[in-house]
Amino acid sequence: MKKILGYVAGVAAVLALGGCASTSAQGSKSSVKTLSTAKQMKLRTNYTKNARQLEFQNGRKNAKLTVLNGKKQCVKKFDVKTTGNFNLKLTKAQAKKLSQCSTFKYSVAQKGYKTYTVSNPVCK
Repeated sequence: MKKILGYVAGVAAVLALGGCASTSAQGSKSSVKTLSTAKQMKLRTNYTKNARQLEFQNGRKNAKLTVLNGKKQCVKKFDVKTTGNFNLKLTKAQAKKLSQCSTFKYSVAQKGYKTYTVSNPVCK
């Protein structure tokens, strides 16, 4: 009988602490900020079919960049090293995979900011 009561008390304590942890996690979610459109990372030049370089501006240090083709397949993942302009170099296979469709997307994830996705056309 003592074992059962001890077990029930332990489960109740875990559920009570779990409830506190979930409320504190919700509080931290509200602190995620949205980045203004002017400060978002953008392409400096249009991407032409089978080009092996993407030129970005407004890069922020430690941001995670993911490039997806029109079929939502991951082409390349990149960690931004410095703030400002940077170039992303692709292999021939990656460039071919990115050029399969008429548009491609890239998404940017930064700590403390909401992840955003931008769609761009593939120019011919």
